[in-house]
Amino acid sequence: MREMPIPPNCVAALAAIQIDPLDPGAEAETHMKICRACAEARVAYFAQEDFPEALAPAGYFDRLPDRVLRKLPTRRSLHQRLRPFTWAAAVLLLAVGTGAFWAGRANRAPLVEASLPRASPEVLEILPDTPFQDSEDAVSEDAATKLSALSEEDANAVIRALTLRQTHTPVGK
Repeated sequence: MREMPIPPNCVAALAAIQIDPLDPGAEAETHMKICRACAEARVAYFAQEDFPEALAPAGYFDRLPDRVLRKLPTRRSLHQRLRPFTWAAAVLLLAVGTGAFWAGRANRAPLVEASLPRASPEVLEILPDTPFQDSEDAVSEDAATKLSALSEEDANAVIRALTLRQTHTPVGK
């Protein structure tokens, strides 16, 4: 858009208003009665304050929008509104799952039952009670049971004979 030039009469009136807005002179007064734009310019000049701007702390106007926004009430998002329901659903799912797990364990029955023939008593006497026991442990337990079956005098004689044999045999192999 092209600017329009200011007429010379208005330029002189505006200069007089800037020098003294209360008494711009007779020519400027008569011009302002005719020209509405110059009259409004005089009123606008009076509306300006002669006081300096109030000093504000450094960065006050930079932080002002954030301070105003913090004071406004915020709308909770859908995610924030559904958070308690999410936790409730998770707890309910955990409770149902745990209950179903324990109920399944309580009513658990084997799908296939073993039906092996019973072993005869002679086989049970031959087999040891613990299948993976060392043979030395089995011999020592067997000796202990036989030693307890002996009389006290015979047991002491066997113990003495074993200690004598142990002291006479060499230790190293």
